[in-house]
Amino acid sequence: MPCNNFRTLTPLLCMLMLASCISQTPVSYAKSVDNLVIRFRYKVHIINGLPENAKPLELSCHSNDDDLGHHTLWKDQEFQFKFGIHFWKKTHFVCNFSWGSKSLNDITIFVNKVETRTCRETGNCFWKVETNGIYFSNNDQNWEKRFKW
Repeated sequence: MPCNNFRTLTPLLCMLMLASCISQTPVSYAKSVDNLVIRFRYKVHIINGLPENAKPLELSCHSNDDDLGHHTLWKDQEFQFKFGIHFWKKTHFVCNFSWGSKSLNDITIFVNKVETRTCRETGNCFWKVETNGIYFSNNDQNWEKRFKW
């Protein structure tokens, strides 16, 4: 009986190991296999792009499973975290931002099927907070405004 369980689990374990290796594909290879890669791990970067150091950016982020705590970012500082996506339940991270008298609450910074498509190539999602809002990029170069103060 134990042998039958082992034979059943072996293909599953091999598939999981292979998927884990593929999900860590370097960026240079990701373009060539973009349609084949299923990425399991992502990294979110939140950058303080505000001009003055007099007022820091305050933020707190969480998912249904994890509280990432409260963070204070001064000009050009970055908060980042890594995580694996869930297949059977939704991976969803939200953050609350405040800068001086301005605040934005419950801002979705990662949710399956949205950022898994836009951040798949690099595995990185970048968010930059500026004076007129919050911008998104998947490569830290091309920014799109997503939220307004």
